[in-house]
Amino acid sequence: MPEHLVNISAYDFDLERLGGEDGVRNLVEAGGVSGTEMLTGHFPAPAGMRGLVKAVHLPYAVDWFSGWNGRHELDGLSDEQCLFLCYGRDRDEMVATVAGMIANAAPLRPAYGVMHAASPDLYRVFSQRNGFSDRDVLAALAELLNSAVSAFPGGEPPFPLALENLWWPGLRLMDRSEVSELERRLEFESWTLCLDTGHLMNALRDCREEEAAVEGVERALDRLGDDSLERIGAMHLHLSLSADYQERTISQGESAEYLEADIDGKLSMAYPHFGRMDWHSPFETDACLRIVDRARPAHVTHEFVTPCRDELEARLAKQTSHFRAQGAIKK
Repeated sequence: MPEHLVNISAYDFDLERLGGEDGVRNLVEAGGVSGTEMLTGHFPAPAGMRGLVKAVHLPYAVDWFSGWNGRHELDGLSDEQCLFLCYGRDRDEMVATVAGMIANAAPLRPAYGVMHAASPDLYRVFSQRNGFSDRDVLAALAELLNSAVSAFPGGEPPFPLALENLWWPGLRLMDRSEVSELERRLEFESWTLCLDTGHLMNALRDCREEEAAVEGVERALDRLGDDSLERIGAMHLHLSLSADYQERTISQGESAEYLEADIDGKLSMAYPHFGRMDWHSPFETDACLRIVDRARPAHVTHEFVTPCRDELEARLAKQTSHFRAQGAIKK
């Protein structure tokens, strides 16, 4: 049986809306989960949360691949804006940032740390006519991680890195060759995969109904094969049925306003677009149990994006109800 978690973040605004440490503890107990997967930041993780934090999600950058290859015009952007766009102004800064965010999370002693293993092309997020390939991105990711991890004792990170699929170039988990590329290029041993179910549905581009979406995920996992599935140590469990929205925006492409905007303007239009593609909704039926049974991760994070605590609790209760009925989560 996997250990069940719920996602929170280390940012003050999130901890405050959840009621601080006591509120997070109540959320965990009411949800019947073991603890949390915390989104950390570019600052020391809150050590007082150690008992509640079982795993971490390391900070992500919008289009780090373009940053790695010097495609962004960064003049006029603050250091903080560069962090969230691409981890830094150049490769040395990016490597230092990734090493730093791993070090910041280490005192929490997490079972794993999730890191996005893909990158959108900021200049083509609506049309998804990405200017680079999965292999290009995975090769750059390996370079970045190998350099960052080499700073730690023995050339290994202080906790396993769980590489997460997205629907952008890089790790989509659509083909066994993606996993093979990581196995060939990564120079450290302590890594695993984090299967994000909603992201995989987005990558399939035809998910409009829950049962059909689950069947699509099952077929994708079958294509990966058992040896790749054994790499899956963590799962982000949520539902995304955005095929109609994706179809519409892909056909419309980038607007003139978007094309003419500077990076800051592009980001302000891209963020809402990402949210409309990636629903982070709870499963309405117990079909999600089939995905968990097929992948057999050690940890399942019920991952939702919500504006308030009440909605987070409601979504968590809805999705975990399927596992309670099975006896996999305490009542």
